[in-house]
Amino acid sequence: MTGRLADRLIVNLAALLVLAFAAGPILLAAFGSVVPDRILFDRDRSVLEGGMTLDNYRYIFTGRLPAAYMAEGANRAMISDAARQVPRSLWNSAQISTSVLALNLLLGAPAAFAFARFAFPRKKPAFLFLILSPLVPAVALVTPIYLLVDGLDLLGTKLAVVLVHTARSLPFTILILSVFFRKLPEELFEAAVIDGCSRLQSFLRVALPLALPAVCATGLFAFMLSYTEFLFSMVLSGDARSRPLSVVMAALARNTDVSWSLLNSAIFIAVLPTLLLVVLVWRYVVEGLLAGAVKG
Repeated sequence: MTGRLADRLIVNLAALLVLAFAAGPILLAAFGSVVPDRILFDRDRSVLEGGMTLDNYRYIFTGRLPAAYMAEGANRAMISDAARQVPRSLWNSAQISTSVLALNLLLGAPAAFAFARFAFPRKKPAFLFLILSPLVPAVALVTPIYLLVDGLDLLGTKLAVVLVHTARSLPFTILILSVFFRKLPEELFEAAVIDGCSRLQSFLRVALPLALPAVCATGLFAFMLSYTEFLFSMVLSGDARSRPLSVVMAALARNTDVSWSLLNSAIFIAVLPTLLLVVLVWRYVVEGLLAGAVKG
């Protein structure tokens, strides 16, 4: 009994450490975003003394300067215009990442099913090339991809970023889904053929419903890859109207004179979509996979 209690304590302590490591920076960003700089860096003053404020969020979304910047003779850090680009860049990233997710599922799921269930010429070399292509360093591809996008007259557009992000994430989608499709019982597809289903109907009516948790997981994975990607987003995106969030956040972070409270506010806004995705992953993907394992 004592051994079980010790094991539980160790497991709970390890879980708390992982939670502190993962959630600590997010909580600190949320805390720093509502505390003015003059109090945040003053060890002699309590946080409760000056109160908390949402002025930084108001500035990011409306452009209205925080009250601390309106006080005459106040010691204040720099306000960066990059922070005002966060809402638009967040919308740009949402559009780009959602498009990448849709293209990954639209192209990746049928391709994975074909690799997993059918035989066709040059199947093994094609699949090997597909799964090894992500191993090429992104830095080595920047120049040829830039020239290709420029030749297609897509430079500075969100479409260029969507296409490149899709090409970079599609091999992962095909690899993960092909493994899942390969594990489905062959008897299910034989029964579908007996019932008169074509290959496409077998995919849509049999494979896809059974693989729905895996499809959701790979789609969200593609979304996150696109949402956090920086190198190609920086090289291919244009002005502030099409710039993704990762590029704007990098410009904001490079400004060493910017207000820390304002920077933390922008960081917390950028993290919020990923927090929502965590909820979706746990509720619709992880629970679905666990339920399938229990039923099996």
